[in-house]
Amino acid sequence: MIEIELGTVVTLTLIMASSLSFCLMIINFNIPAFGKYFEDIKVYSDVYTGGGNSSKPINQFDPVNKEIYVGQTIKWSNPTAGAPYPHIVVFVSNQSAELESKISNITKPLHSSNGQSVVGNLNKLLIEDNNQNNKSNQTLSARSIVLPSVINTSSLVVKYLNANGSGIYSGAGYNFTGNERYVSSGLIWAGGVIPGNFAKINSFIVTFTKPGTYHYQCLIYPEMKGTIIVKPSLGLFELFGNQVK
Repeated sequence: MIEIELGTVVTLTLIMASSLSFCLMIINFNIPAFGKYFEDIKVYSDVYTGGGNSSKPINQFDPVNKEIYVGQTIKWSNPTAGAPYPHIVVFVSNQSAELESKISNITKPLHSSNGQSVVGNLNKLLIEDNNQNNKSNQTLSARSIVLPSVINTSSLVVKYLNANGSGIYSGAGYNFTGNERYVSSGLIWAGGVIPGNFAKINSFIVTFTKPGTYHYQCLIYPEMKGTIIVKPSLGLFELFGNQVK
């Protein structure tokens, strides 16, 4: 029979717990040096677009401000219960008054405190958009508001993202550089409550690749504003230092 002192058991337990905590922290920070070993694993920080239910909605991002490190990923999803009640996550740079004016003109008819009215107005916008044949060109239009899209150029050419690009979750995945003029999640719906004529988008997943402070908002409910603060990645020295303090 092998006898082990209680103190030894406690020490081994603490070592194992510390090692597990350290491994989880490495994955959570998405350290580039270890990224190739965990390339199929993503650890998301959640931000919720709204909440409550469609009768008493909460039109606020939760949390409003989020701090992360370079290489980390945010997943926006919509927990609003009840009837269809969409939100949009949009980053707009302050470099173009023309772009802001176009966005304002397109989205102004959407502003309503009633979810059913919002869905009706969205349908009208898309019908008008199709009638104007905007689907065939790459200019900013209602289509680039309701679908995941990006504008990187001064000519405001729109690039559409794959709405199923994030794999497990329905919604686009995107690597944010901080140089974009416009990035839109498209309409994010609560799971299972999506009108049949809209893309099945339940989330927006973004990996931030550059330090900075990035402001975003919902174009349907302009009072919904949020901020992502991206800090430089922790080096190995800081990681080990945090473990031994």
